[in-house]
Amino acid sequence: MKNDNNKVWVPNSTIYNFGDEPKCAFLIISGTVEFYSKNNVLLGSAGQTEVFGEISCYLNKKHSVTAIAKTHLATKLIPKTEFSKIIKNAHPVIMGMLRSTYHRLAEANIQTESSQEEIEKYTLMYKSSIENKEEIKNKIDTIQQKLDKNTKQ
Repeated sequence: MKNDNNKVWVPNSTIYNFGDEPKCAFLIISGTVEFYSKNNVLLGSAGQTEVFGEISCYLNKKHSVTAIAKTHLATKLIPKTEFSKIIKNAHPVIMGMLRSTYHRLAEANIQTESSQEEIEKYTLMYKSSIENKEEIKNKIDTIQQKLDKNTKQ
C-alpha cells in the first residue's frame, strides 16, 4: 500500500456515516474510533492495529454504523480494490470467520437499538405518569367529594 493512503482525524471527526457506501477499510495506526448506531447509540470502539469498515467493503453493503474518531486517529486506508485482493487470497476459514462476525455484529447492533428504544419508551411512560400524578389525584379527590356529598350521614 502506498504512503498516501494514510489519513488522520481529529477527535469527534466523522469517518463515515450510517448508510454511506464503503470506499475502503481502515487499519488503525494510532488512536481510537467509536461506532454509533443510526440512532446515535454507542455500540463499541476499536484501537491500534484493529481494522474497521472491512465488513462493508467485503459484503459491498452500506455502512451499518457511524464511525467517529474518539481521539486523534491515524489510519492506513485500504481501498476496496486492494481489500478485494487481500480477501481473494484469504483462506476459506478466514472468510467464514468474517461472515459469522458480520452476522453477530449486525444482530448485536439490532438488539442494542431495540433495548435503547425500549428504555426510551418506558422513560417517557414514567415521566408522563409523574407529570399526570397531580391531575390524577385531583380527579380522584373530585370524585371522592361527589361521593361524600351523596353519602348519607
